[in-house]
Amino acid sequence: MGNNKSQITEERLEEYLQLTFLTKTEILSLYKRFSAIEPDNVQENIMHRIPVELVIEAFPQIKYNPFCDRICDVFSSLKDDCFSFEDMLDFCSVMSEKCPNHVKALWAFRIFDFNNDSSIDKDDLMEIFGRLVNDGKTGDFLYEEKNYIINVLLASMDIENNGNIGQLEFTHAIGKMDDFGSALTFTV
Repeated sequence: MGNNKSQITEERLEEYLQLTFLTKTEILSLYKRFSAIEPDNVQENIMHRIPVELVIEAFPQIKYNPFCDRICDVFSSLKDDCFSFEDMLDFCSVMSEKCPNHVKALWAFRIFDFNNDSSIDKDDLMEIFGRLVNDGKTGDFLYEEKNYIINVLLASMDIENNGNIGQLEFTHAIGKMDDFGSALTFTV
């Protein structure tokens, strides 16, 4: 870490502990990993923003996720294709074991809302489906099969019958899935 001098003051660390679901050890470990990407810049300014391409290479939890681009879009606070340390804290906090499922669901909803219209519609579901089943590479699913599965999902989750899934409907449906939280969890 450059000159091995941390920019995290005790006051800032206490604030991070209050605002995240991370432990002191996890925050300091994350800082060490994040600052190693651009040591001089982060050491000089803890709010320094690092291009997401560099962050992705340093964090396999993002790199190998089929929603990598959406994670970067959603968690980049300035929507500038860069992450600050606090953006990374937000992401890792949401993915921590201690983060409640309802909070994870709120962030998952934003990641799955590809067209950023505050709902998950048929196009969003097609995109999600394609990413999860490696669509286009194996030809395993025909359009009609995908369409059928998506219509079943909409029928079961679209409580308002308006053709899309709102945030409350999504959170309600996700709340019924026992393993949802563990699917969105990793250790720092």
